[in-house]
Amino acid sequence: MERNITLPPDPARVMEGLRDTGYNFNTAAADIIDNSIAARATKVDIAINLDAAQNITVLFADNGCGMNEEELLNAMKYGSKERQNAASLGKFGLGLKTASTAFCRSLSVISRGNDNVMRKVQWDLDHIVEKGDWELLIPDVTEDECTLLEDTCGDGTGTLVVWDKIDRLLQNSKTPARKSLKRIEDVLRFHISLVYQRFLDKNDHRAPDVEITLNGKAIAPWDPFCSKEPNSTVLGQNLIEIESTDDSVQGELLIKSVLIPRKEEFSSAAAAERAMIQNSMQGFYIYRENRLIHYGDWMGMFINEPHGTLLRVELSFDHNLDKAFSIDIKKSRILLNEDIFDEIKNKILPAPRRAADERYRLGTQKKAAEVSKTAHDAANQNIEQKAHSVEQSKITVTDIAKGEVEISNKNGVTKSTLTIKTSGDQSKCRVIPVPDLEAGVLWHPALYDEKHAVEINTSHPYYQKIYLPVISQSVMVTGMDALLWALSEAEFATYSEETKEAYEDLRIYVSQFLKKLVKDLPDPDFEDNK
Repeated sequence: MERNITLPPDPARVMEGLRDTGYNFNTAAADIIDNSIAARATKVDIAINLDAAQNITVLFADNGCGMNEEELLNAMKYGSKERQNAASLGKFGLGLKTASTAFCRSLSVISRGNDNVMRKVQWDLDHIVEKGDWELLIPDVTEDECTLLEDTCGDGTGTLVVWDKIDRLLQNSKTPARKSLKRIEDVLRFHISLVYQRFLDKNDHRAPDVEITLNGKAIAPWDPFCSKEPNSTVLGQNLIEIESTDDSVQGELLIKSVLIPRKEEFSSAAAAERAMIQNSMQGFYIYRENRLIHYGDWMGMFINEPHGTLLRVELSFDHNLDKAFSIDIKKSRILLNEDIFDEIKNKILPAPRRAADERYRLGTQKKAAEVSKTAHDAANQNIEQKAHSVEQSKITVTDIAKGEVEISNKNGVTKSTLTIKTSGDQSKCRVIPVPDLEAGVLWHPALYDEKHAVEINTSHPYYQKIYLPVISQSVMVTGMDALLWALSEAEFATYSEETKEAYEDLRIYVSQFLKKLVKDLPDPDFEDNK
């Protein structure tokens, strides 16, 4: 005989288990802010307090629509009723509770709705463990709580969320609590400025205006695309229609690729610093209902590497695509199906990635040219002192305009062509850094001031990744320069009609091999090589 059994979960086990859903402090705070924005708040005040006994309290107050008794109880229910507005930033009916208890053991919500009554409810995990039941506490609203809420909402509606018994914020910190909290505050401030940029920016009409303060200081928006900078470039904008299972259009995904300026191209040094040009800030910036939910990588399409540092790509969609993209409880990631993934990777992004690579390389080349002006002085001096004891060939110029020469060595006399120049500085005529060389080779023999020389290609990845990180270390640079000059001199010493093609191939092959070998090495930090 079939029968049904109601098997309620153990409240303490469930609530303790849901503390480990993967929230960090920033994403947890953002979940509370989402609720405030969903409640049509225009002001959200956040405070992180530390008392004399080192107890931490975090508060969120807003001037949203507030809640009456029924709405307040529903909000505290695990798996609360679905919001009427599907576009709401709040989504699963779990965020308020799971985000809060990820860091605190006592969650209080004080709210005043349209009935003008201020009420308070509280989940206390220690009480739940003791009672073994889903027993929601209904304490009195304290005078301080009333004041805190009314400082934000005045005589109108609003809500105050209070985190007490915080046990997971500084648990691994070895620095003083106040200093650690200051760091946490700074990181949270930036997170909010980025995630809610469109809400904080009064000139951005894609989202309603919201003022957010943290410990009494207003948070300014941070624009990852540096839209106000004249050298920021929109490389392309695409709109992909996403179909549902019945082949009707379910929603649209906006894709916009933006190339931000190199550091020296910004309107000011301060603007360049604000742009945060670094590996961890490249990639996709994903917006759901104008709220950033993920950023700083390529979602498995590519790895973050320096040549993509200047490329940032917006992906924007609304709530209609929540199911298509499998939005998670923390609203922190999306899953693209194979077709969309391939279209973005193979059709939309190749051109922007090439443009980003070109802009990055141009900047690197300019910096390389600047720092290499004096970097080879010691090598030039060293080679000039010893060249007479090493050289085993003689080069005679036959047509300076055409670069034609005759190379005399143990193999006889062979005609060839070389770069022939006058350096204007006799102390810098043995090793000459140049911005590029034919076929992209790393080095090439040359004749400067009638002396045997080697040109080194500063655009080659070997120069940028091996030379530049040690460019201020004279012995290292001199040693590498000596090797390339010696290779050129060995070519002069054994040059003949039979060997000249082999030497050309050797330079090309070695340069190509080196390019591949250093590909995954880090790019130089020019700030460290000043």
